Amino acid sequence: MKSSFLIFLFIGLIISTSVVFPSDPADSLRDDPSVRSSDSSFYINLINEGINATLNENYLYAEGRFKQIIREKPEDPAGYFFLGALYQAEMMDYEGDFKEEEFYSNLETSINLARKRIKSGKETPWDYLYLGNSYGYLGVYKARKGGWWPAFKNALKAKSAFKKAVELNPKFYDAYVGLGSYHYWTSYFTKSFAWLPFFADEREKGVEELKLAAKESLFSKVAALNALIWIYIKEKNYSPAIALADSLQREYPDGKIFLWALATAHYEKYDWHKTIEFYRLIKKKLNNNPAENYYNLIECQYRIADSYFNSGDFTECISTCREALGYDLDKKTRERQREKLSKIKELLDKSLRIIGKK
Repeated sequence: MKSSFLIFLFIGLIISTSVVFPSDPADSLRDDPSVRSSDSSFYINLINEGINATLNENYLYAEGRFKQIIREKPEDPAGYFFLGALYQAEMMDYEGDFKEEEFYSNLETSINLARKRIKSGKETPWDYLYLGNSYGYLGVYKARKGGWWPAFKNALKAKSAFKKAVELNPKFYDAYVGLGSYHYWTSYFTKSFAWLPFFADEREKGVEELKLAAKESLFSKVAALNALIWIYIKEKNYSPAIALADSLQREYPDGKIFLWALATAHYEKYDWHKTIEFYRLIKKKLNNNPAENYYNLIECQYRIADSYFNSGDFTECISTCREALGYDLDKKTRERQREKLSKIKELLDKSLRIIGKK
C-alpha cells in the first residue's frame, strides 16, 4: 500500500466505519426511500457489518453482507457500491487486479441505478452520495493504473455529486467527507498558484468539513478520520495523526490500514524504533496471509532496512536487505518494485562497506 497521490486525493471517499448514529437514526435517513420501511435497522446493520468486516479484512464475510443488500434491494445503488468498494479494498490490500471485472460491474451498476433514481424526480442526498462515491472509487482505480486524466475527470464528477447532495440537505454530513478531501487536496496540489483568483486555498475549509463529517456523519466517521490522519501526516503534524491511527487500529485490530498510517507517521518523524515496530507488525500480518504479497513485503522491508541503517544497526540492515532481495518475485512485481529493490541493494552495499565486509 503506497502513500501516493491517489491515496491523498481520494482517501476521504472511502466509506469505511463503524456506524455512529445521531440521536435519531431514522430521522437521518428520512430522505432515503430505500430505508423508509420497517426493516431500515436491518438494512443499516448489514452495511455496518460489511464495513466493519472490510476494515478487519474479513472480505468473504463482508461480501456476503453486501450481496444480501443486493438481494433484498436490487434497485438500490447502495449494495452495488459497497460491493465494488470491497473489491477495490481487497485488490489494494493484495496489490493485484484479480477482481477488476467485478469491481467495474458493480460500480457501473451503482452509477446507473443512482442516475435512474435522480432522473425519476424523487432524488435524495443518498442517491448523489452513492453516485459520487462510485465515481470516486473509479477515480482511485484509474489513478492506481496510471490513468491520471480519467481519474481527475471522475474526481470532478464525484465533487459535483457531493455538492448536489449538500444542496438538497446542508446537514447531510456524509457528503462532507468527499467534499472536504477534494477541497484540501486540490488546494494542496495547486498551492503554488494560490495567488491567482481561481486557485483559492481551501485547505482549512477541507479540514473543517472533514472534522464535521467525523463528528456528525452516519456512515462516514472513520472515513473522515482516516482522511484527517493522512492530512496531518502530510503537514508533519504527527501527534494527532498517531493518536487517531492508534485509536482506530485498536478498534479494528485485524486490519492493516491504520498500521500503515502509524508506520508512515513514525518513519517520517524519524522515530526509527517505532517505525521498525509497526512495519514488522504489518510484515507479520502479510506473512500470515496465504496469498503471497511480495509487493507490500518489499515496501515493509525497505522501510525497516532504512530505519536500521539510520539508527546505526548495520547488521540488522544487512539481514533485512538480504531477506528482501531473496524473495522469489514474479516479473510484474519485480518491475513494479524496481526502484525499491534498487534502494534496498544500495542500503546493503553501504552497510557492508561500513562494517568492512565489502
